Amino acid sequence: MLIAEELLLLALDPAEGSPVNSSRQPLTMTLSGALIAELGLAHGVVVDGKRFHPVGPTPPDPLLAAAHRAVGTVKGRRAADQVRRLDKALGGVWSTVVDRLVEEKVIGRERRRMLLFPVTRHPVLRTDLRDEVVRRAQEAARGSGPLDARTAALLALAGPSRLLEVVAPDRADHKHAKERIATATAATPVAPVVVRVLREAQAATNAAIGASVAATAGSSSA
Repeated sequence: MLIAEELLLLALDPAEGSPVNSSRQPLTMTLSGALIAELGLAHGVVVDGKRFHPVGPTPPDPLLAAAHRAVGTVKGRRAADQVRRLDKALGGVWSTVVDRLVEEKVIGRERRRMLLFPVTRHPVLRTDLRDEVVRRAQEAARGSGPLDARTAALLALAGPSRLLEVVAPDRADHKHAKERIATATAATPVAPVVVRVLREAQAATNAAIGASVAATAGSSSA
């Protein structure tokens, strides 16, 4: 299972079939980061200056192969630009990873209506697989020893995915879990880039909201 698939499973409420803690939006970026992290672990991408560069042969996995090609073609001078644009280049990383897990019968796909709006849920069918991912992430979050590279990448990306409560359900463990996430982030080259992309996106959103509020207030007082 790819790190991106593990991250999506970690984010899904197994019964509701929807991302926990409003994590759907950041997952757009963190799933892209997970693909780059996977390529990095397989020596398929390197950081050269300010950008990621694909190296070596094309991976056999179709999604990783597509990501390997896209990393070399997406525009932007910085690694953050590449992560931001990888989602579009791959036709939507969320939907692509979801489709893989549905095809593998790891999660389901249920379409329903809430009031007048169509809603799609993805209940977890292979709860054993999700339970194992959650167990690894929680053990890593509360532990103190070294982390293997794949678990470090998963834990590092869980932070910006707003999954602290999943990896550390007990509030008393949050401080230590944040320290472990920071340690994992330092060990995962793509993770700080993903965090920066999300911060920039949040800053842009806040600026847009502020401008809208100011414009509304101005028109009201006119």
